[in-house]
Amino acid sequence: MMDRLNWFQKAALKALQIRWLPGSQAMNAAMRSSRINYRQEVGDFIDASVVTAPIQWVQRAVPEARLTVYQRSADGSRKERADHPALALIQRPNPFYGDLTLFAGTIFSYLTDGNGYWIKVRNSYGRAKEYWYTPHWMLEPKGSDDGGEFITHYDYRPGGGHGTIRLDPSDVVHFRHGINPRDPRKGLSPLAGVIPEIYMDIESSNFVSSLLKNMGVPGMVVSPKTGGVVPSDDVAATKAWLKQAFGGSRRGEPLVMSAPTDVYQYGFNPQQMNMSEARDIAEERVCACIGTPAAVVGFGAGLQSTKVGATMAELVKLAWRNGVLPVLGAMADEMDRSVLTDFGNVAGLSMGYDTSEVAALQEDRNQAATAWNTMVGGGWAEVAEGREGMNLPVDDSHHIFLRPAMSLEVPAGGHKASPGPVEAKAVAGRERRLAGLTFVRAIQRLEEPFARAMNKRLTGFFGELRKAAREAALPVLEADYVVPPKDAGPYEEKADELLVETILERLGIDAHWTTFKGLYEAHYLDVARAVSEAARLAGISGSLPDPVARTIVAAGGRRAGLIDLRQQSRSALFDAIAVGRSEGEGAGALAGRIARHIEAGPWASVEARALTIARTETKYAQNVSTIERAKAAGVASFIVFDGRLGPGRSKPDHIARDGSIVTADEANRMAADEHPNGTLSFAPYFGEDD
Repeated sequence: MMDRLNWFQKAALKALQIRWLPGSQAMNAAMRSSRINYRQEVGDFIDASVVTAPIQWVQRAVPEARLTVYQRSADGSRKERADHPALALIQRPNPFYGDLTLFAGTIFSYLTDGNGYWIKVRNSYGRAKEYWYTPHWMLEPKGSDDGGEFITHYDYRPGGGHGTIRLDPSDVVHFRHGINPRDPRKGLSPLAGVIPEIYMDIESSNFVSSLLKNMGVPGMVVSPKTGGVVPSDDVAATKAWLKQAFGGSRRGEPLVMSAPTDVYQYGFNPQQMNMSEARDIAEERVCACIGTPAAVVGFGAGLQSTKVGATMAELVKLAWRNGVLPVLGAMADEMDRSVLTDFGNVAGLSMGYDTSEVAALQEDRNQAATAWNTMVGGGWAEVAEGREGMNLPVDDSHHIFLRPAMSLEVPAGGHKASPGPVEAKAVAGRERRLAGLTFVRAIQRLEEPFARAMNKRLTGFFGELRKAAREAALPVLEADYVVPPKDAGPYEEKADELLVETILERLGIDAHWTTFKGLYEAHYLDVARAVSEAARLAGISGSLPDPVARTIVAAGGRRAGLIDLRQQSRSALFDAIAVGRSEGEGAGALAGRIARHIEAGPWASVEARALTIARTETKYAQNVSTIERAKAAGVASFIVFDGRLGPGRSKPDHIARDGSIVTADEANRMAADEHPNGTLSFAPYFGEDD
């Protein structure tokens, strides 16, 4: 019984086995309704402007999007892997052309034939080392004779007497436009259904060209009035006389015949040669199949749409949505399958296109940003979801909700019971504390990114100051400086004083301080905007009023004034000269030492100088921004947060002030007295605590 059952199972499986065979020629032939082989007449489309124009628009548009590799982690977050070796190989696919040329050829084959191909060239270890675009007429996917195997190999016909070369499927990247029902191994040409229209456009162009060459300029017919027969010699003489008398610059002169004669024009006028309506049909249908509005390409057929409300910007956006993005999506999907697998483990990896810098899609990006801001700010979407939706890097710190701390929780279908006076006071205190803590945590998350940004600006500024110091010092040293003897005594001090003042004057330290002050002010304004946005978590509007912004920027300028750049540079010059003299350095070496000392200032290195200032000023900028923004909203008191102690910060007075309530003036004094790398923060306080 069991053997009989197995036999039936095998028979059923055999009957259900899928076969992949090309469509029957009988069906294909039955679908043809014309004796003209339009596909053969049209050829490879390269000479058809009605096809090449929209395809070239897509080819020019595609490089605006950036190909990249994304890594998705177990928690669902996604980050970019811009250093993936697949991207480097695609950027330089072979020694003879780059990625722009590679994709241009692929897009042409993809949009004309429905199939784009790359051939892989591998190294001795079997790793792909080159990609070559291959025209679609050179490659053909093949399956087994019985149709049991979908694709067993590709037939490569390079021509030139090389015959047919058999390629393994793993050595071919095959970009398919959907599936061709007549041959499921291949993609379906987007232009398959409009080949007659393309043929019509080509023939219209040829027809008008022939008219212009042969009969486009109207000629004339001269015949005897009586209808008699004119000898051939007289015909030739009359024709020659007419061409001489009325050709070239004599056109338009009067004609007088000595005998009764009929003279009339013969030929086509320009209106009879107008083929625009027929050609508009081809333009419209080809562009519709490719997904690009005709007006975007520049065809006259599409310009009518711009006169009935559709702007060119809207049409370009439509071309990206319907014409470019589907192509990019299909190509990225195939590269996932056929390219990434050549580079080891592909778990969690995917290829995609970053369209954040595509000009035509910026309005969509702005609308998406507004929507995500609403969802994240409303507390019903994670920050991670919003960042991923905007194609921004995501890490574990972004898996949080930003819910308004002052919102009341009300059960669905009912009302929350009114608390008693004591309970209400306790709840209010906890809510105020929670609101402040939420606000402080939000600005603390911004502290490190802003400190890094200022650190980078400061490092650049001090680097420029170093270059300027060397350029100022070297000519002075080469002209006036002489390494004095060790027992020079008072001469040494006087000489150094004059030397330092001369170098400082050439350096123009006051102009550098103006730049330094501007750097502070710009940083304070950036921090103020971020703090103002975070203030919504504490129940304050997220806008930054202009008077508040000016106050905070002015505070940044005053803080810059606390650093006496002139005195620090002066001290650095004396130190550098003293050390250089003891080392017996010449002008060049001493100029380099002066530059390094001025760059580092009172710190051991420029890195320590920039980092200390960046951290200190970022924290102070956050505190002064919090205080000034809250004061503008009518807040008079602040909660102190200082429980997050840094290295060596174990002083009891800092722990004791954590959670205390202070006035705005007290908060300002505390912020000004905070030492470098401090952790003091404030949050608005709206009423009595319990």
